[in-house]
Amino acid sequence: MKTTLSSIGAALVLSSMSLAHAADTSVHIKATPGSYHMMQEDFHDYKKSYQLTNGQVVEFSQRMAHYYTQLNHGDRVEIFPVAKGVFVTDAGTRFEFRDEAETIGISNFEKLPLAGDLPANTMMLARR
Repeated sequence: MKTTLSSIGAALVLSSMSLAHAADTSVHIKATPGSYHMMQEDFHDYKKSYQLTNGQVVEFSQRMAHYYTQLNHGDRVEIFPVAKGVFVTDAGTRFEFRDEAETIGISNFEKLPLAGDLPANTMMLARR
């Protein structure tokens, strides 16, 4: 009886150790934000310059199956399609094209290079 209880106790200790060890050695994989497949020719309507409500200009460009934005001719930032007419950057800026790509809603605008010192979650609108 004593041996059986010792065996059960040892099994419980070993199983809890393996669970704790598994939690410590888990691997985190960062996935690319682009989960929506977009055909290269579908980006044609977005490859334009847009005037922002603050006077800045945001441009969109494409190189093969990679899509980019840049603010005031600054550094290009890759954007990833997540839905039709919706793109995000690695930093979390989100672009939503509306009205047949005539207007754009931009959330987390402050995360773009050259955006300036703006509060978190800044929204911006742009028109062609």
